[in-house]
Amino acid sequence: MTIVCLEFFSGIGGLHYGLQSSGIDAQVAMSFDMNENANSVYEHNFHKRPNNKAIDFLNPQDIDKHQATCWLLSPPCQPYTRGGKYLDDEDPRARGLIHLLKLLPQLEHIPTHFFLENVMNFENSRSRVLLVETLGKMGFEIHECLMSPVQFGIPNNRLRYFLTARQTQPGKSVEESERWTAEYLGRGREAVFTQWPFDPATGKAVVEPMPPLSSYIDEANNTVESLMVPEATILKRKRLEFDIVVASSALTSTFTKGYGSKHLIGSGSLLQTRRLDIVENGFGSPERLLDLGLRFFSPGEVARLHHFPYEENNVGEDQCKSDSQVAQQQKQKQKPIRYTLSFPPSINQSQQLKLIGNSLNVHVVAQLIRFVLFADNNDKDC
Repeated sequence: MTIVCLEFFSGIGGLHYGLQSSGIDAQVAMSFDMNENANSVYEHNFHKRPNNKAIDFLNPQDIDKHQATCWLLSPPCQPYTRGGKYLDDEDPRARGLIHLLKLLPQLEHIPTHFFLENVMNFENSRSRVLLVETLGKMGFEIHECLMSPVQFGIPNNRLRYFLTARQTQPGKSVEESERWTAEYLGRGREAVFTQWPFDPATGKAVVEPMPPLSSYIDEANNTVESLMVPEATILKRKRLEFDIVVASSALTSTFTKGYGSKHLIGSGSLLQTRRLDIVENGFGSPERLLDLGLRFFSPGEVARLHHFPYEENNVGEDQCKSDSQVAQQQKQKQKPIRYTLSFPPSINQSQQLKLIGNSLNVHVVAQLIRFVLFADNNDKDC
């Protein structure tokens, strides 16, 4: 039976693509997000615009009508970061998640599977305590982990927090639930896995060989003017080290929503395209970098490093179909629709990079969905 999912804080659909890549027989009935640029990209690729109602204003009827058995969430990360002053559940941007957790026990159709992604440090938050307490009281089995694409063979570091939960004991007594929750939370960071695969849940997972960084790079972008790092921007940074990589490098750093802008430090790696015999980071003398042909990774290159099924300004055959054609194909149980990522003309390069920087790694999500969240399905043909 097809699993029905709801996708909260959907962005450009990273969790939807991860679900698709996992091979699990599932569909997203509705997505929710307030970012209109992200919603335009989502609609461009999935044929359905996300509901832009503020999540903290959703009522039980808004959710119950979809009869979903799986929730996918990627709530705002700012409440749990230095940039957001670590305000945690006191940050207005945490209201959506807190509201959903309060709604959960009130629903007629309570999901049996729950998946959440956020930044490292969420595991130390009060929001996480509320999340674990809420799920624990409802009989969910929980797995938490801190994972980076590097652990899956991908040449990009993006350490993130993930929680997967399956409802295995819905009739658990209040006393038993409270005892389990206290014991679980008492384990602290020991409850959070940091290695992949982690046993026993992921015993069947295999880290497959991934292509080198060079395979993610399009050399034709080396001459794209809009991707070149402006000299003036380089020269302003006299006492900072630039994160510079070449096509043969083994690793790139985390790409954030600030990538491709004037925020050069800490937002992601820069690609060196000339004088490859020179190794330089610019500390103290940024003028030494001017002959290295430094450029930003393109939106397509960053998307591929995040393992989105990216299409360079093309729309796949499936995405050319109307909603009615898609529905008819699904009704007739033909080959499942495979959605790819492309950007509508209204979204410029800077906006594309920001949206991808706000997203996640599709492959990591797919592996966790397949081998942890729906581990019981691995004996079935996916």
